[in-house]
Amino acid sequence: MPGYNHYSWCTCGWCVKYGSSRYEAADGQSQISLQTFFDKYSARRFLNEHGALRSSTACFVNPNARCPVCKEPVYYYQNAAGSRVFFDELGPPWPKHPCTDNSQSRASDGTYTAPTRRARGLTLELLEAARKLAEEDRAPGQPDDTSDTWILAEVIRVNRSGWRNDVLAEYVGSADRMRTTFEFDSADEVLKPGDIFSIKGDVISVFDLTAMKPKRYNIRSIKIRTDDDADEI
Repeated sequence: MPGYNHYSWCTCGWCVKYGSSRYEAADGQSQISLQTFFDKYSARRFLNEHGALRSSTACFVNPNARCPVCKEPVYYYQNAAGSRVFFDELGPPWPKHPCTDNSQSRASDGTYTAPTRRARGLTLELLEAARKLAEEDRAPGQPDDTSDTWILAEVIRVNRSGWRNDVLAEYVGSADRMRTTFEFDSADEVLKPGDIFSIKGDVISVFDLTAMKPKRYNIRSIKIRTDDDADEI
């Protein structure tokens, strides 16, 4: 029987009968192995520690700030004029963090550092934790329909001539450093090395720091590259 003010799934010594190889839920209707129970508990805690429990983006990209109101990990963008915005996820539909959804908000003093991709090892660990949760629940990084999904990528190099941008980028979730090259036109410089953006088919979605809003661009001449290819554009 669970202890006072404890949940039926609590991991304290009062609620879990360690003398048994099985854990019985309080309603007596279901049983799961203790190993599976603790695996899921550890996976959920690990994802939460890295801000990836409620954000699929956070499996691949480091949240670069915490919400000043609720302290949750968020993605923060600031331009030279001091305007700022906080997102829960990167890429369409670019959901703004509800605590700070104020277009008139101003940035506080400090150095702005853009979101950066996670180290490959940590990314794989987070994805493995998400996989464990996905056995019963839809976990971060597990979209309902992968056939029509925006994919995160990091800019490796950009050559700009007039309005034309020649880009070399790497998919942030690729285990074998899969890269792509493509071209698109823009009046202003909207991508630079290290920027994170989203790509789907022949369209990219970027966050424009000048306009402080997401923009989409049609791309052309897209090619997929591998580790063995030269990385010159």
